[in-house]
Amino acid sequence: MRAAERPEARGTSLKRYDRSWFEPLVRSLGRPAWKYAFVLVHDIDIAEELVQEAFARLWASVNTPTAEAEFRRYLYRTITNLARNYWRRETHAAMLPVSDAAVVNPLDEVDRRAGDTAVRAAVRGLSVRERQAIYLRYYEDQSFAITARIMGMPQVTVRVIAHRALKKLRWQLLESASGEKVAIS
Repeated sequence: MRAAERPEARGTSLKRYDRSWFEPLVRSLGRPAWKYAFVLVHDIDIAEELVQEAFARLWASVNTPTAEAEFRRYLYRTITNLARNYWRRETHAAMLPVSDAAVVNPLDEVDRRAGDTAVRAAVRGLSVRERQAIYLRYYEDQSFAITARIMGMPQVTVRVIAHRALKKLRWQLLESASGEKVAIS
C-alpha cells in the first residue's frame, strides 16, 4: 500500500479498516440468512447465491454496521433486495416472447410424414436433379463425392443443388404447415 493510501497517512482510524468483527457475524447469521433467502426464492441454489452475494456486498460496504442486531437487519434487507431483483428478472424473462428457434429439418419431416400429401407435393416441386441429389445424399447416405460421381457433376455443384433443394423443401413444408405462402429469400 502506498503511503498516501494508508489510513494513518490520511488521518483515518485503523478501526474502519479492521474487519475482524465480520467473520463471527457471518458464522452466526449464515444459516438463518440462508433459511430466510430460501423462504423468499424457494430454490436452495438461488438462496445460497443470494446469501453469498449479500455477504459480499456487506463486506465491501463501508457503511456496514458492526452491531449484530443492526448487521442482521442490514443483511436481511440486502437479501430481500436481491430476491426482488431475482423475481423481477424471472418475471421479465417469462414475458419475453418464445422464439421458434427449432428449424424444421426437412428430411426428418419427410420421414415423419411419409405418405403425407404435403410431403409428396414438396418433393414433386423439386427438379429431377434436386430429387436425385437429395435421395442419394440423404436417403442412401452417400457422400457428396460419390453423389457427384453418380450424377456426373462437380462435387461443388452437387452441394449447391442439395442445399437449395433442402431450402425449397423446408419452405414448402413450412408453407403447408402454416397454410399460407412464405416468401423464399
